[in-house]
Amino acid sequence: MRPVRIALFASGTGSNAMALVAKAQELSKEKIDVAFVLSDKSAAPVLEKAQNAGVRTYLVEKKTDRKTHESEVLKLLREYHIDWIFLAGYMRLLSADFIQQFRHWHAGAEQIVNIHPSLLPAYPGVDSIARAFNDGVKESGVTLHLVDEGMDTGRVLVQEIVSRKEEANLAKWTQQFHEVEHRLYCQFLEKVALGSQDTVYFKETP
Repeated sequence: MRPVRIALFASGTGSNAMALVAKAQELSKEKIDVAFVLSDKSAAPVLEKAQNAGVRTYLVEKKTDRKTHESEVLKLLREYHIDWIFLAGYMRLLSADFIQQFRHWHAGAEQIVNIHPSLLPAYPGVDSIARAFNDGVKESGVTLHLVDEGMDTGRVLVQEIVSRKEEANLAKWTQQFHEVEHRLYCQFLEKVALGSQDTVYFKETP
């Protein structure tokens, strides 16, 4: 059986994406293959980081026409027969049509996953850590979830609490979140690679 082929989508510095790349490179190439890292922003540092790590990258910048943008992305997914999409700070909401097309290629299986810095359904969307911090909450957390047609509404796979220490400022608390995100995401990647998380392989020829 061929390796599970994954694509990483990122719009920024790519700390989660690069943690996943490093984990994948620890595992057998016969088990998992990071086919490419995709970004929608030309200045995203993740592109250079991924290239330096020996990973193929693609830039598909935002178009005025959302359908045109997503058709370019879907073409890449089809070309590389991608089995899983890992969203890693990708700042563009995937449309229902996009998600449904990807499901169709995998016999209806949900194989787009995201890591979010809150205990969903609390604090969906952007700036979740800062919003929780400014609200003075004592606990927030990290959610690993499948991606559906809503914003951060997909089925939860795992959640972990991140407690706020009295002396923690926003920067220190944010670092706590990143450490948990990297660990949970890499654990899930390993499950996918080892087959303990079911994968429906790409079935449609381009």
